[in-house]
Amino acid sequence: MRWTTLEKIALGAFGFWFACGLIFTLGHIGPATVAAWPIPSWLHSFVALCLGSGDPILILLAFANTHLLAARHWGATVARRWALVIIVLSLVIETCGALTGFPFGVYSYTDKFGPVLGVVPMTIPLAWHVVLTNALFVVRTILPHLPRWGEAAGVGFIATLYDMILEPFATRVKDYWIWPADWQWHAGPVPVQNYIAWFVIGALLVFAFAPTSGNRSGRDPRPALILGATVVLFLAGILVA
Repeated sequence: MRWTTLEKIALGAFGFWFACGLIFTLGHIGPATVAAWPIPSWLHSFVALCLGSGDPILILLAFANTHLLAARHWGATVARRWALVIIVLSLVIETCGALTGFPFGVYSYTDKFGPVLGVVPMTIPLAWHVVLTNALFVVRTILPHLPRWGEAAGVGFIATLYDMILEPFATRVKDYWIWPADWQWHAGPVPVQNYIAWFVIGALLVFAFAPTSGNRSGRDPRPALILGATVVLFLAGILVA
């Protein structure tokens, strides 16, 4: 089955935004650099948008591509139900975590990762959907005959590895959230329970709610591409920080 025009546009937008982010990151391009460029004012505005909201927009584009992918594989109704479950539950879990320190450990979100809903940036539930959905498709492509519990464990493992790469980028490079080293909320080390929670929660959500493995479009490169592209940006940011 060929991709629809919407799918092609969404993937093209994601690829373009990823390329911009990678160029800006590796080139150390910041506001001061852009101010000296002899470019039209509208292009100045575009670059300012990339620099100020690049990561939230990338997450939004990743979510759009992931939802279109899920709709192609499972049908639109099932994909919407899965997205709603993951977004709502992850928002509840993250809100509980930010307010109580359970289950991830004590941390605090800043206002640098997009609009905040309560105490959690709205991009966070979208990111949970992106990671779990694409990890699920990767596991089902590589190991299509796993039992349900094995599939869930595989997704939990991928999600945990993803978070291990994300943490230094989000905390040390971007200050999207803060792990306190003391009572004054200085950035500190990530507690082990955070990674345990990522594995357990990711596995449980997939085990309890993931749609069946029905696949109407064969192998699809988008899950690996979306996860891989975001990981490349994390590593690039860490490398040049």
